[in-house]
Amino acid sequence: MKTNARPATNDGSLVDACDAARLELFLSGELSRLQEQEFALHLNHCETCRLALEQTAANPVVWNEAESLLKPTGFVPADANAASDSNQQTSRIPPQIQTVLNALAPTDDPLMLGRIAGYEVTGVVGAGGMGVVLKAIDKSLDRTVAIKVLAPHLATSGAARKRFAREAKAAAAVLHPNVIAIHSVSNDEALPHLVMPYLRGCSLQKRLDQEGSLALNEILRIGSQVAAGLAAAHAQGLIHRDIKPANILLEEGVERVTLTDFGLARAVDDATSSGVIAGTPQFMSP
Repeated sequence: MKTNARPATNDGSLVDACDAARLELFLSGELSRLQEQEFALHLNHCETCRLALEQTAANPVVWNEAESLLKPTGFVPADANAASDSNQQTSRIPPQIQTVLNALAPTDDPLMLGRIAGYEVTGVVGAGGMGVVLKAIDKSLDRTVAIKVLAPHLATSGAARKRFAREAKAAAAVLHPNVIAIHSVSNDEALPHLVMPYLRGCSLQKRLDQEGSLALNEILRIGSQVAAGLAAAHAQGLIHRDIKPANILLEEGVERVTLTDFGLARAVDDATSSGVIAGTPQFMSP
């Protein structure tokens, strides 16, 4: 017999219907333990919210738009006539990215977008559910770096800051050629951030989108390197929890695969204690 009754949690409270605000709170870690459990139960039977969770956590449209609009050359008004074009382009920038750019410290170099902790920002790589990735120059060491900045709307959340710090510690604890390195981390400034090497190349997702299915030898090469990186993380007591093509980087000019974005990683001992579904549903085990 069919029923319209909604599922209930262990304490008898009903799981609410679809709620975009609750989804944002879930991603930022601001729900209580009971609310997280209720939302996890809701995700079990709501395909709409599962899709919304995936799209909100890592929206490929935002990444593609950022890449096309925020290349360094697009932010260099050569003269007053170019200023209006620059203003029109800036108005099309996603709000999350624009907020981060507005918060950067001023720079004396007209070719740069701004400065953060001594790094000169040259462009934007993309944006995800937890923050914005900037391309910058470390002038003291004459090297290009990638800086992941915590999303401004999350920077005021203690839970989000803890999750962000956990990402840095999780990745920094794993020293392996197939895991992204962490140069430094700051959790005290207006823009909490971590600094990583800037890797030229593309994600596995982008390559699949461009080329389709890969040859068997490429599948084996990429798969073995991903496994090696995960094994190194597991040896440190960490699991990634969000392995998917978008988080697998293929370096340009070398046959090396690098795992990135440990934003959902936590100690193995804590992996099943929360009862919360974490990860990208499309790439999760049944």
